[in-house]
Amino acid sequence: MKISKKIVCKIKPKRIVLITMLGLCYLPNAMAATQDELEARIALLEQKLLALSQESNDLKKQVIESNKQLAQLNNHLQKQQMVINNQKKSLKNSQKAIIIKQQAPVSPVQVSNNQIVLVNTPKAETIQSENYPEKTSFTLAEFKDYIKDEIGFSYNGYFRGGWSTSSNGKPKNYAEGALGRFGNEYGGWYDLIFKQKVYDQDGRRVDAIVMIDGNVATNKAAGLFNTQDDNLMQFSDIYLETKGFVPRFPDAKLWVGKHSLPYNEIQMLDWKTQKTPAGGGIGIENLKFGMGTLDLALVRADVNVKNKKEAAKDDGNGNKITQYKKEEVDLNELEIRYRDIPLWKDATLGVNARYSAPNKSKIQDNVSVKNAWLGSFVLRQNEFFGGFNQFTLQTATNSVASQLANINTNNPEFASNSDNDYIGTHTGGKAYRFVSEGEAYLSDDIIVAHALALTSGNDVYSYDLNLPHTDFTSFKSAIRPAYIWDTYNQSGIELGYFRQKNKVKSKTYIEEGYKTTLYHSFKVGKSILSSRPDIRFYVSYIEALQNDISQFDFNGKDHQISFGVQTEVWF
Repeated sequence: MKISKKIVCKIKPKRIVLITMLGLCYLPNAMAATQDELEARIALLEQKLLALSQESNDLKKQVIESNKQLAQLNNHLQKQQMVINNQKKSLKNSQKAIIIKQQAPVSPVQVSNNQIVLVNTPKAETIQSENYPEKTSFTLAEFKDYIKDEIGFSYNGYFRGGWSTSSNGKPKNYAEGALGRFGNEYGGWYDLIFKQKVYDQDGRRVDAIVMIDGNVATNKAAGLFNTQDDNLMQFSDIYLETKGFVPRFPDAKLWVGKHSLPYNEIQMLDWKTQKTPAGGGIGIENLKFGMGTLDLALVRADVNVKNKKEAAKDDGNGNKITQYKKEEVDLNELEIRYRDIPLWKDATLGVNARYSAPNKSKIQDNVSVKNAWLGSFVLRQNEFFGGFNQFTLQTATNSVASQLANINTNNPEFASNSDNDYIGTHTGGKAYRFVSEGEAYLSDDIIVAHALALTSGNDVYSYDLNLPHTDFTSFKSAIRPAYIWDTYNQSGIELGYFRQKNKVKSKTYIEEGYKTTLYHSFKVGKSILSSRPDIRFYVSYIEALQNDISQFDFNGKDHQISFGVQTEVWF
């Protein structure tokens, strides 16, 4: 008994529990165990308890981390469910819109790598499959065009302008329609076109279109609209255009209002081979007929005619002054164009005709206004050395033929000026004109653009000389070779030369001049004629060798050196 008490007294209280557990588990051995054996077994148990405690802590950490992951997963599931619910709502609304509008729905949109993807939606039973677009992915540009078309409004146009000066005061443009306009124009022209869709259903579309154009003088700060400072504005087009209303011609355009068939501009000379200014009219375009396409137009273009009064006014000194009054004469013009006739690879032919018919009233028997014809053949060759070339052969009579005799602007119009005045004596005169315009790539780095016009006529009225019964011949040219540094830079030269001879009775008048323009251009695209915007830095030398017809001078000199920068943009 003494020995047992001694042992118990030496054992710590914490170990009493362990000894008790050993006694319960290993009672037979415990009775025979020595003190050293008991100490060893107690130490082993302590190690096992520490190991169990460490494992318990690790397990707690794993449980906590698992709970965090479960919470994040639950959060993601809730967000995904919200997206699914929104898509279901969008799908439900789209299906409702389909049934109401009877048209394909606008599907939900996903954006990925600058690509618009429209998610497919189920087709409603009330809608036929042909109303659904097959295409389900669009680029951002295509999607923007889709939105623009859906809204139905567009605004686009053109303008040019810049800074210029010369070595002798104010720079003056001279015969830009004969020498070329580059480095030889100093105004700021603009076109603004507004278009609004008003109906689009069942393959039929209606658009209201308004075009404003005019000039802004760039030599003065003030730009108030007036003719003295060359600040002008007009509504050149106001019309309604429809598509799908002409039976059997679903792609034909029928228009009514102030409009005409499209102009064809010779860019480098800044005049048109086809132009019919209209006060109002009706036209049909894109009639697919036979091998080509037919365009028709009937327009009004009334003119003002100076009519001599029978009674003359006395100036107070016994001298009689002839008085004139302006009478407005009704004029109707019928134009027919048959175009896009295939010839050979990449070549098409067009045949155009226009008849201008005065419609005088019964009280205008003493007013002389002659009818006029304009006929044209247009041959266009695309893919011409990487560019294009267009040839135009024309003939005209009476006042239209007289326009072809102008030194500068050669638009084939019936009236003599922008005030719609009919001036001069026209006695059946005729004029003939051949025009070539185009551009070609001589290599990857060299491009050449050109414009040439050969014209002759007899018995026309000269608006430059104000003389009837004029015979004339003229040669007008501009050629522009350029080196292409890259897509955004070009350097080149434009050379222009013209010579015109007018003969009235036995007297001859000659006008002749040339132009050299050096330039560097910042632009977008490699083409000269079909890429804009364009910023041109230039120096230009122009000389009038003979000026019998125009009597023109450059502030007292026969030549001019000008400097400037000009921009030109389509938008």
